[in-house]
Amino acid sequence: MNRSRGAIGALVLCLVLVGCGVAGAPPAAVVPLPSTTATSTPLPTATPLAGTLAELASLRNRVAASPDDPVALRDLGFALLQRVRETADPSLYGQADEALTRAARLAPDDPLVLVGIGGLQLGRHQFAAALETAHRALELAPSLVAAKAVEVDALVELGRYDEAVVTAEELISLRVDLTSLARLSYLRELHGNLDGAVAAMRQASEAPALAPENSAYVTTLLGNLLVHAGKPDEARHAYEAALAIVPDHAAAIAGLGRLAVGRGDLVEAASRFEKAAAILPLPEYVIALGETREAAGDLEAAAASYDLARAETALFRAAGVDVDLDLAVFEADHGDPAAAVALAEQAYATRKTVRTADALAWADHRVGRDDEAGRLSAEALRLGSRDPLFLYHAGMIALTTGDEATARRQLTDALAIDPGFSPTGAAAARAALAALGSSS
Repeated sequence: MNRSRGAIGALVLCLVLVGCGVAGAPPAAVVPLPSTTATSTPLPTATPLAGTLAELASLRNRVAASPDDPVALRDLGFALLQRVRETADPSLYGQADEALTRAARLAPDDPLVLVGIGGLQLGRHQFAAALETAHRALELAPSLVAAKAVEVDALVELGRYDEAVVTAEELISLRVDLTSLARLSYLRELHGNLDGAVAAMRQASEAPALAPENSAYVTTLLGNLLVHAGKPDEARHAYEAALAIVPDHAAAIAGLGRLAVGRGDLVEAASRFEKAAAILPLPEYVIALGETREAAGDLEAAAASYDLARAETALFRAAGVDVDLDLAVFEADHGDPAAAVALAEQAYATRKTVRTADALAWADHRVGRDDEAGRLSAEALRLGSRDPLFLYHAGMIALTTGDEATARRQLTDALAIDPGFSPTGAAAARAALAALGSSS
C-alpha cells in the first residue's frame, strides 16, 4: 500500500532531527516559495551527525568517560534517533529515551535536548506530548528552527491544520532549508497542490543536509510527488539520484517497486520490495511485497509476508510506538475488519486527521457500515488531497452505496494519479471500473 508519508515508516524515516523534516507547511496560496538565497537567522544547532556506527561508538565512549556531560548525552540521543532512521530498529528508541532523559535532568534549559525528546515522541506517535515539548523548547529559544519544526509536525499529526499553516509560516521565515521546505511541500501535498509540493521538495532536495541519508530520503519524497504529479520518468530519475547519494536506500528502491507495479511488472516490483524490506525491515515494504505476491496469485507467499508485517509491527508496539493507525488499515485489508474498526476508532479519537478519517472510513466499509464510511471518507478528502489511496477507498465506498458516477470518477483518478499505489488496490479498482463499464 502507499505509505508516502504515513504511519510507522514515515515517522521512522523522517524523525524530526535538527536538519531533517517530514511533514507540514502551508499550501502555496498561503506562503510563497522563497529562494534559498534568503537570509537565514543564525540559530543554535546540534553537532552534525552522520548516524554511523563509528559515530555512535565515539559518542558512547564520550558518555562513558563523562557520564554527567549533558551535551554528550544529547548528541548520543540524536545519533540514536538518526540510527533508527537508518535501520528501523525500534529497540533504539529506548536507548535514545534514556540518553535524552538523562540529558534533560542535567541540562533542563537546553532547548536542543527538548528537540530530541520531541523527535522521539513523534517517532513513537505521541503527538500531543511532542507538541507540549516543542512549546517548552520554544519558550527557551523562540527562534530555534528545529523546535518550530517539531511544533509543525505535531500540529499536522494532530489534525490541527490551520494552526500548522500559521506555524509553518513562522518556520519558513526563520530559515529556508531542508527542514522548512520539506514541511512546506507536505502541506501543499495535503491540500492537493501537487505542483507546489514538487517545487518545494525539489528545492529541499537541493539543500544541504546533516546526513546523506536525509538528502536521499528527501530526494525519494520528491520522486513520490513526481509520480503523483503524472511524471513517472522524472520520478525514476529522482529515485536513481537518491540511490547515487546512498546506495541501497530502501525508500528509493521501494519507489522503483511502485513504478514497476504501475507498469504491471509484478516480477520486478516483488524484487524491489523484497530488497527494500531486507535493507530496512519496515512493515510498509513487507506489506507491499505481500500485496505484490497476492496480485500475482501467490497467496501462500503473500500470507507469509503479512505474518512478517504483523511481527514487525509488534516490535514497534513493544518499543512504545502507537501503531493503531497502521494496524487498522492493515487489518481492514488483510486481517480482521472488526479489529480494524476498533483500532481505527482509537486512533481517530486521539487525532482527527485526514489519515485517521480515511482509516476509519475504510474499516467501517469493510464491516458494512457504509453510510458512516462515506461521511468519514469525505472528511479524509476535505483538504483537497490527491492521495490515490484516499481516492480508491472513497471510490469503493461510493460504489457500495450506489453512487456509481462518484465511484467511477474517484477510482479513475486514483489509477491516473498512481497506478502503482497498491498492487491489490489497483487491481480491485480496475476490476470495479470494468464492472461499471459493462453495466453502463
